[in-house]
Amino acid sequence: MFKLTIARKPYALFLLLALMSFVAAGCAGRPDQAAKSASPTPTPVPSPIPSPTPTSAGLTATPNSLNFGNQVVNGTSSQNVKLTNSGTAPVTITQDTLTGTGFSTGITTPMTLNAGQSANVGVVFSPKAAGTASGSLTLSSNSTSILTITLAGTGVNPTAHSVDISWNASSSSNVQGYNVYRGSASGGPYTKISPTLSVSTLAFTDTAPVSGSNYFYVVTAVDSNGLESAASNEANVTVPTP
Repeated sequence: MFKLTIARKPYALFLLLALMSFVAAGCAGRPDQAAKSASPTPTPVPSPIPSPTPTSAGLTATPNSLNFGNQVVNGTSSQNVKLTNSGTAPVTITQDTLTGTGFSTGITTPMTLNAGQSANVGVVFSPKAAGTASGSLTLSSNSTSILTITLAGTGVNPTAHSVDISWNASSSSNVQGYNVYRGSASGGPYTKISPTLSVSTLAFTDTAPVSGSNYFYVVTAVDSNGLESAASNEANVTVPTP
């Protein structure tokens, strides 16, 4: 009994030491696993946020200048300007400023044009005296000038004109004379501009036409009872300017 007890102690100690060595090796783990555990976790890269598309407003005029040429004093000539927003954002015209004598415009402000939208604006030239006139139409948005259209024209004094009208004699034997009529539109209405002319008179001169005007003339025959025939065919005349 005594010898057996002594013989077992080193064996037990050997087993205990072996067990501790095994446990220590197991705690260390596999070298490749330890290396993997030590690798840092990659940081996710955020997706880039797209930059917003810039917007802009751009107002253009077609044409960008107006020349009215010669215009009779106290007469009226008008032209249109096409305004277009060629930008990508709305533009609001809050004010229009006209310079120059005799020019006017029918634009109403405020006026908003969306991207790609257009609008026509009328400009009128009506000189009150002879001579060259120049000016401009400036459009502004919130007190900032965004477009200027140059204007030009010349006022001229009216020139005396006359229109000669002639016709063939009526084939009716009862004709006693003729009347001459004038209108400003084809088909009438017409206004009588002559006294009753004798049957032998086959021409008349209109001494009161206005420069730049368009007239339509007809003639009627008058019988002995004062009855008028139907109107003749119509003759059209445009009076030169000035």
